Amino acid sequence: MAGLYIHIPFCRRKCVYCAFYSTTAFDDAKVEAYRHALAEEARWFSEHYLDGRKAALETLYIGGGTPSLLPVDFYVRLIADLETFFNFSDCREVSFEANPEHLDYGYLRDLRQYTPVRRLSIGVQSFRDDDLKRLNRCHTGKEAVQAVENAWRIGFENLSADLIYGLWEEGGSVRWKENLACLEALGLPHFSAYALSLEPRTRLWKQVEQGKARMASDEELELEYRELQCFAKEHGYLLYEISNLAKPGFEAIHNSNYWRNIPYVGLGASAHSYWGKERFWNTACLDDYLKDATGAKGREVLSEEDVYHEYVMTALRTIGGVKKSKLSGFSESLQQEFRLRVVHEMEAGNLVEKEDAYVVAEDRRLLTDLIAGTFF
Repeated sequence: MAGLYIHIPFCRRKCVYCAFYSTTAFDDAKVEAYRHALAEEARWFSEHYLDGRKAALETLYIGGGTPSLLPVDFYVRLIADLETFFNFSDCREVSFEANPEHLDYGYLRDLRQYTPVRRLSIGVQSFRDDDLKRLNRCHTGKEAVQAVENAWRIGFENLSADLIYGLWEEGGSVRWKENLACLEALGLPHFSAYALSLEPRTRLWKQVEQGKARMASDEELELEYRELQCFAKEHGYLLYEISNLAKPGFEAIHNSNYWRNIPYVGLGASAHSYWGKERFWNTACLDDYLKDATGAKGREVLSEEDVYHEYVMTALRTIGGVKKSKLSGFSESLQQEFRLRVVHEMEAGNLVEKEDAYVVAEDRRLLTDLIAGTFF
């Protein structure tokens, strides 16, 4: 079964670091038009790739942007629209991204009562107000705590939060440990931890260019990542992907399927899809998407080498690593290419050979993307 991702491109304001497509220029009419465009794109996918059959879904992920900026009724009607083309009855996981400032008791109650959402991914980023102000977030640390507590009270059991480390040029380790302590006190069974990164054309990029902000040093990032690894061991979290941690049984199914090359459909402005050996993507412009939700698509057919490179890149990010059984399915030339490279990486101390896989050494996990890049 496949996964379905729906991109909601609306935000109240833009975070300084965010490079995902979103817009603050929208109104009720555009939101309603967007719902119809999503349904039209779903129809197109069904006709072109499913022969009009209703696709069984394993996962549904509603992300953004800021999905919780829209009323619950929008999702009730959207899912009703999409049920013509997709079967949600066997979904193992239905996730919804939300910002803390929107998660009052009433919103969460209606979301749980009237939609199939059972997993929340809350964009906390930090429990510290000085961090949040720097990131241009709309909520406070107190609101972040209240949002999680509200979700527990309503009955959501599968909760996740996003946190960002590397927020300060120096001395960030103390602040980072405070954030981890707050998360542990709330009892969250899953969280994602991302290093603050400098993405082109973001506000943070401009601030750094103008000398108004400085990024954390590599040494600071390494220190804070080691704190994350220690925290995980101490509190029973499995660091199952370089940026994702879970208590046993709470690993994110939808995101894990990305890393396992499971097919998925992406609906909405800027959304990507992966189906068979094809990858296609939508325009990153709301107005263009509303004009033609099915015509303005980029598309590529992946070669065996493309599939091999994507597999190695994503698998090395996970605790399972590159599986020997999976490698055997590639051509002999690609297997030989891997064998030559992996010897060098093991000699350098970057990779470790297990009985059934090659994994990144624990003390090198922060360098995973660089290590994976050597296989390209």
